[in-house]
Amino acid sequence: MKSVGRLVIVLVFVGGPLAAQAIPALSLDQLIAIGLDNNSSIRVAERNLSAAQAERRGSYSGLIPSLQASINRDLDPQKIELAGGYTIEPKPYSSSMSVSQTLFDGGAAWYNKRDGDQAVAAAHARYDLARLQMIQGVKETYFRYLSAQEMLDVAREALELSRRQLELVEERYRLQAVRESDLLKARVSKGQREADFHRATQALTTSATGLNVAIGQDPRAAINVRRDTVLIAPIPDRELAYSLLEHNNPELRAQELAVERAWLSAKAQRGVMLPTVTLRYSGDASGSAFSDAIDFTTINDNSATRLNIYFPLFSGLRNSSAYKRLRYAALAEEERLDATERELRRQLANTLSNLEALHKIHPINQEVLASAQADMRLADELYRLGAIAILDLLDAQVSLITARSTLVRTTYDIKIAAAQLEALMGTVTE
Repeated sequence: MKSVGRLVIVLVFVGGPLAAQAIPALSLDQLIAIGLDNNSSIRVAERNLSAAQAERRGSYSGLIPSLQASINRDLDPQKIELAGGYTIEPKPYSSSMSVSQTLFDGGAAWYNKRDGDQAVAAAHARYDLARLQMIQGVKETYFRYLSAQEMLDVAREALELSRRQLELVEERYRLQAVRESDLLKARVSKGQREADFHRATQALTTSATGLNVAIGQDPRAAINVRRDTVLIAPIPDRELAYSLLEHNNPELRAQELAVERAWLSAKAQRGVMLPTVTLRYSGDASGSAFSDAIDFTTINDNSATRLNIYFPLFSGLRNSSAYKRLRYAALAEEERLDATERELRRQLANTLSNLEALHKIHPINQEVLASAQADMRLADELYRLGAIAILDLLDAQVSLITARSTLVRTTYDIKIAAAQLEALMGTVTE
């Protein structure tokens, strides 16, 4: 999908004003795919996930044996003269090997291992959150762009209607069938519709810029969006919505994992204050030749196995202070989790209420538009017959424009609110 993004940018500079018409019309799914390729936050989250997966391997170190080996050479070997004329030849080459296994460390190794697993889960949750936020952002800007397109259509139709009305009034004025005030009012109405058209054009340009930014393209790039049929889905059950929030929302999941990791760190630090039991086997070999030092079959002749119990009796309050600090940090993460859950529940409640209200308003706006269209046709015919004044005709025109604009805004407000609801429930899909 990166190639599509590059094509958009190239065409805007090479093709000029015709570029937007030359590029293919992009669907919502295609826009999301481009955004997923270009979004830097997702790439950062991917790197962090890979780093957490690599770090998790190191978290197993406390649970598996450690092995050390060394080979040494004495650069200044000296013979040892003994009484009676005996001489001990030097052995400049030596080697050693040891294997150690921690049998008990207060659970610190186990907690570190679990923390490594949770770190990967947390990085995955942050990756999911980055994707969700990107998809939600593209959906919202896409629907705002479509809304701006339809509002421009409304403004264009209103301008054309006001032009036809002005022509009608001018013709009747030449026939002295209407007063000059009617002509002036028609001209004012046409001027207002022209201003509305320019404002709608600017709003569409602003929406295109926002959509380009949302999918990670140059804000100046030409963009052509496919105008698919707008389908209004039913509102999910409230209990289901709250359940999905608790189980699927990646922001909430990330904070839950932050709490778990904080408590694991505190428990691991508490384990440092308990005795540590270690089993260690070591052996060494030496000789006058290098081959003697690497002959590990002789190591057993000088080997030893030791069981070590280490008691951290006093560390200058360092360990206990660290444990208290980590414990309070875990309690703070719990408070953040409560605050996050309350805030997400508040957002969900407001979004559901807003969506429910919009679903009730939408059919009313459809009925209002149908009535305004009928009223406009009747007013136009009556004015042609001279049965009503110009103000009545202009009032009918304003009512029609308002009804159309309101219906467009309500329709896309529903789609934007639905995208916000999907994000909160963690059900945003590509």
